[in-house]
This record gives sequence, structure tokens and C-alpha cells, in this order.
Amino acid sequence: MHWRLAIILAIQAALVLGLAVGIATGRMPLGIRGEWEWPRLPAGVGPLGGTLALAITCIGVYGGFVALGARRLAVPASRGVESLWLAALFASSISVQLAVLYGAPYGYGLTRWAYVNYLPASTGYFRIARDRAAADPWRFLREYPEWIRGQDSLHIGTHPPGLIVAQCILLRAMEGNPSLASRLNAAMPETVRVAFRSLPPTDGHPVRLAERASLYATALLTLLACAGTVIPLYLLARQALPARVAWSAAALWPLASAPNLFQPGADTTYPFLSSAAWALAAWSVRRLHLRGRGSAGAWITAAASGLVMAFGMVFTLAFLPVGLIVALFVLGERDLKWRDRLSLIAAVGVGFLAFILAGWIATRANPFVVWSWNLHHHARFYDEYPRTYSLWLGANMIELAIAIGLPPVVWFVIGLLKPREVPRIVGISLLVLLLVNLTGRNMGEVARLWMLYIPPFLIAAAVGLERFPPRPIALAATTALIGAQTLALQSLIQVVYPAV
Repeated sequence: MHWRLAIILAIQAALVLGLAVGIATGRMPLGIRGEWEWPRLPAGVGPLGGTLALAITCIGVYGGFVALGARRLAVPASRGVESLWLAALFASSISVQLAVLYGAPYGYGLTRWAYVNYLPASTGYFRIARDRAAADPWRFLREYPEWIRGQDSLHIGTHPPGLIVAQCILLRAMEGNPSLASRLNAAMPETVRVAFRSLPPTDGHPVRLAERASLYATALLTLLACAGTVIPLYLLARQALPARVAWSAAALWPLASAPNLFQPGADTTYPFLSSAAWALAAWSVRRLHLRGRGSAGAWITAAASGLVMAFGMVFTLAFLPVGLIVALFVLGERDLKWRDRLSLIAAVGVGFLAFILAGWIATRANPFVVWSWNLHHHARFYDEYPRTYSLWLGANMIELAIAIGLPPVVWFVIGLLKPREVPRIVGISLLVLLLVNLTGRNMGEVARLWMLYIPPFLIAAAVGLERFPPRPIALAATTALIGAQTLALQSLIQVVYPAV
């Protein structure tokens, strides 16, 4: 089988090289020409040799680590051993994602941590939190259903208030605790500190210490959530697969292209929540299988899945398809009676509604009114920025493949060649995403918008990889190739800064 593995890895390498050359030469469009494309980095901008070498070295070390984990978990292990390896994977995920940032061109690596959440053209949530919400957050939330009515069809108008609230909480925390703000400012890497000093002043004054600390804390929390996706992803895969396969699925995540390219944007935190919601739903089904209707844990776990999705809906309506995936997964469990399936769905609904109603009562802001205006503004976007529906159907799927990483996509295709071996959550996620594509709700930027649907595809990739021993070598080589793709893309494409 070794020669077959060598051929597959060669195909993956050729795809990565072809992608990099196509983008670098301008022959490959980064969207649909004449309608919308991701901007390219300015001419002459490239990675520094020393930092790029460090990033490459860290990716190589990470590949060796995940190969060791794959070898160790190939034999039966206790829950304690699995937990220790998973904790180590989480720590390694943080390290390697930081390394990727260090390998970016000067001005496009860790400097993002200062710019992305501050510049209104990138997001805009921080400015609203500082200028409108921080003085009286409860009043801002109470008036949000009416305020959102007059917003645009871009970031602000199409989102619930969660991101503004999160920025407001962090800002007020730093203003109320100057010592914490000072410690965070002192702990910043010099690159981030310099970036903050270069930010445009507000009302003639530089960015305040508390503002810098809150923006830095935002970036740190984003990194932790993004890297932490390996935990719910492992648990989601582990519900149906052996530990070694779940390990491979989780190990592919930290170097996937989209999660690295879009940091510290909020979208990189959503896969943690989507994976957690799916994992909780999957384990509620398993608990019901193992312990029967007498197990309260199954209903509690299902309710927790609904609560996680409700929390996600505070930030983005992209969690609506996440709920559809949960519903289809539970309803499609043929080994359960219909009564039990419907009961689990009801438990998910209870968890969802309990969180939403609690928020409604606390803020006196009707979430259903907010969501309706979000949907209205989103629909307006394509009136203001027309797109050709038929062209984007294919472009979206190509961009999704690049967002995941072409090497794991090859393994994904191999995994689907024997669909019975792939967990149901993968097929359901693929079906729902195809339906989302056909609705035309997202025409462009799907590397960002669909990021929270990537984790199940890595499970299928792990199943495909499982068929070609030696598996540890296959996993290490694949992570190296994904890392190469991600480093190449961040040296060529500008995705989290406003276009220049």
C-alpha cells in the first residue's frame, strides 16, 4: 500500500503547488471576475525568511507530534490517556496557529490582532461598542430591535448584537481593571504593540490603554476558541469512530486554511460552537442507545446542544443550518423509536428556547424581531451588489475546498468512496451545505461564512486516510501539505483587512 500512499501524497502536493502558482501568476481568479474577488496582497509584499523558516519548522514539529499521537491511539487506551493526548493536541493547536501567524508577510501576521477588530472597514463591532454601547449597554440592547432596522446590508445590519456585546464586555472589564489592562499591554508581542501605535487616532487621541487591552484580549480569546475546536471535533468523531480516526480528524483542523487566514475575525470561533452542538447531539443519541430512556443524561446533553446553538445565534444566523443538521441527524437515527427521536428533538428545542427567552427577558429585546431584520438586510445585499447565481454555485464549492485545504479534500473524496464507513453527520452536513448553496443566500466569501461547517468534512478525510497505512506517516505528511497551502495563501491573499 505504500506506493499508493505515495501517489496520493504526490497528488496533494501537486494540487497545493498548482494553487499557489495559479494565484501568484494571477491566472486563477479569487472569485468571479467583474463581480467580486478576494483582494491580493500588494506587489512586493512577501514573508520574511526568518519568520517563515520558524513557521515551517513548527509545522514540521506539529506533524511529528500528531504522528506520535496516531501511533499511540492506534491501540486501545483509557479515557484518561485519550484526555491527556487531546489536551496536548489543544496546546499544540494554539502553538502551530501562532506559528502560522509569525510566518505571514510583515504587516499581515500578528499585526492583524490590532487592526482587524478595530478598523470599521474590517468589522466595525468594536467601534459601535465603544461609541454607542459602552456607556449604557442595557439601553443599547433594549433599543437594538429598532436600531438594527436602519443599518446597512453588510456586517452590522446582518448580525445580532452578540459581537458588539462581547466587545463591550471586554472594554468595560479593562476600563474597570486598569491593572489587568496594563498586564495585557505589557504581555503583547512587540509586533502587536507597534501595530497599535500605528492605528489612526480617535478624536485626535491615540487608542487608549483599555481599548488596546480589550482588542488584544479579543484576539487571544479568538485564538483559544479556534484552536480549541479540536476538542469538540474529536468528541464528535469519537462518538462513531475509534480513537485513532477521531485523532486524525481533530489533528487536521489546526492547519486548515480558513481558520488561520481569518484570525482574529469572529468567524474563526464559530466552528468551536457548531462542533460542540453536533457533538452534544451525537452523544445524546449514543447515551440513549446505551442506557435507555431511564438515562437523564441523554436529555440533558440534547438540551445542552440546543443551548449552544442558541448562544451561537446571538452572534450569527449561520447557526440556523447547524440546527437543521442536528435535527436531521437525530431524526435519521433508525435504531431509536420515533418517540425517542422526537423527545430528543424536543429536549434540543427546550435548551434553545430557554436560552433565547432568558436573554429576551434580561434585555427586553425581542430576538425574533432582530433576526427578521438581519434576514431582511442580508436579502438587500444582493440587490445592492448583484451576483450571477449560476456562476457562484460552482465557485462556492471550489472556495470551500480551498478553505478546508486541498490535501484533506483528497482524503475526503477517498473517504466518501465507501459511504457506509463515514459517520452520518458527514453526509447530512454535506447535504445541508449543498442546500444552502442552492438557496443563493451566500454568493461569495464562503471561506469565511461556511467555516463553521468544515469540521465534519475532516472526519470523512480521517476515514479516507485510515485506509492507507502507514497512517502516522500519512497524517504527518498531510498536515505538512496543509500547512504549506496555508502559508502560501496568507502570502498571496488579503482576506481580513479592507482592500487597498
